[in-house]
Amino acid sequence: MSERWFFGLWPDPATAQALAAQARPLIPHGVRAAHPLDLHLTLHFLGELTPQRLQAARLAGDAVQAAPFAMRIDQAGCFPRAQVLWCAPTRAPAALFDLVTRLELALTGQGFVPQTRPYRAHLTLARRFRGTASLDWGLPVEWEAREFVLARGRDGQVPRYAAAHRWSLGAGP
Repeated sequence: MSERWFFGLWPDPATAQALAAQARPLIPHGVRAAHPLDLHLTLHFLGELTPQRLQAARLAGDAVQAAPFAMRIDQAGCFPRAQVLWCAPTRAPAALFDLVTRLELALTGQGFVPQTRPYRAHLTLARRFRGTASLDWGLPVEWEAREFVLARGRDGQVPRYAAAHRWSLGAGP
């Protein structure tokens, strides 16, 4: 995998444990579940970065100001082609889309290419999942997003992802 970078939202430990507990009954034996410390909601995927591009990504993160917001994770599904089990809010809050837009503008200002696919908020719960596209998530999990992070993927380590930089959500628009 090498170091693939992305911006994301990480749940606090209690929320991560609640998400993992809700997901457990949906994950069949033999399917690779995400480690609870790896649960995150990607805001913008960057891929591999040179040291200069990593610095530019940090500067983009520094430029983003947004308010904290609450989300209700209340649905599960899968991407059949990618074999990914996910959970997400049925109605993503406007503040999440505002954060994604602000981040995209800051990244574009640093020379990054905008994402071409529409943003779809979700957390990956498991890979190699071959189940149905609609699943019963059960009770909603409330999540208060208070920070966003610049993280990287790490080969062969558990947890698989590590936050390298953190920014508080709190400076309102």
